[in-house]
Amino acid sequence: MIDDQARFRELRAEPSTDAPRDPARLARVEHTRAEMMTQGTAVAATLAAERDATRTIAARLAGRTLRRVIVTGCGDSWFVGQAARYAFEATTGAAAEGIEALDLAAYGSEAIDEASLVIGLSASGTTPAVVDALARSRRQGAFTIGLCNRANTPLQSQSDAGLVVHATRKGWPTQSSSAAIALLVALAIEIGRTGTPARRERAEVMHRALADLPPRLDALALALDADASVLATRIADAGIVLVAGAGPHAVTAAFGAAKLRELGPIHAIATPLEELHHYRAQKPGEALILIAPDAASRARALDAAIVNKGVGGRMIAILGDSDAEIEARALGRLIVPPAEAALAPILHGVAVHLLAYHFAIARAARGLGVHPPVTSPPA
Repeated sequence: MIDDQARFRELRAEPSTDAPRDPARLARVEHTRAEMMTQGTAVAATLAAERDATRTIAARLAGRTLRRVIVTGCGDSWFVGQAARYAFEATTGAAAEGIEALDLAAYGSEAIDEASLVIGLSASGTTPAVVDALARSRRQGAFTIGLCNRANTPLQSQSDAGLVVHATRKGWPTQSSSAAIALLVALAIEIGRTGTPARRERAEVMHRALADLPPRLDALALALDADASVLATRIADAGIVLVAGAGPHAVTAAFGAAKLRELGPIHAIATPLEELHHYRAQKPGEALILIAPDAASRARALDAAIVNKGVGGRMIAILGDSDAEIEARALGRLIVPPAEAALAPILHGVAVHLLAYHFAIARAARGLGVHPPVTSPPA
């Protein structure tokens, strides 16, 4: 018989609470800010340190047919896997996806075989679901890679190869996620360079975009900071925030909702842009962060803005350029230039990270939050 109280304390072990001004939580919020403002630095360090490792892995895979690429993880690591899809499909032609680690470990995939590349992401290198997912995939013949924030972890020792993300995680994940995406893009580029002329050409285009990314990230964080503070304050009393985008921007929405939940701390829900229109998702007074920086999703984003206004919601838009029609229906907007699909969750992630930080600070200043959680469940 499980001791519920003991297991509850174990599962919810965390030095901070959801209280509005809990000092431990706010200290971690500030650590998160320090890390989110130096994401470019972490990306550059990771790419430089792991250049030889990505080339070595690509050489080992050069004679191997790849039909499927899976990146598996939990929480933000799962979102990293979803972001990596675009790079691997562009440079390898293989079907790629991010799969939640417990799902892969417990239920597996009969489509995993010798033509599969499975990458497990765990910052500590010890997350049981990720370790188990890679072990199961390896037994089915897949080439496996352990991606961690340090070397020589259990995950890496049980994989065919390992890569290291050179980023810190004193706060909630920001630079550790963006650097992980960048490293996976770099690996996809190196694999693409061993492929057909068309794949090699695609890899070079992506390589140039990746090389230009690090300085853009830190400059963008500084440029958006003040505006993000103003906009976040306008929705700081929200009890729930919806975050929506399409394609790679749906991944950005997932990162944004996660940061709002962690830093806020409130309920925040990420949803693909189209799904906003199928279940009357937004209710009166609810806040919406709409991520629509490119033409591909612009029409449906305008529909979302119209619905937001019609139901009496409050919307912040993240756009690629000025858009008078969407802006007229929003509290305000942040401009983040469109990016290569493989890199968009990194670049646009800066905007949602900043909004989440300033949202948390504004709520703390107003004394808004969730009361301290009970330390044990009812008897």
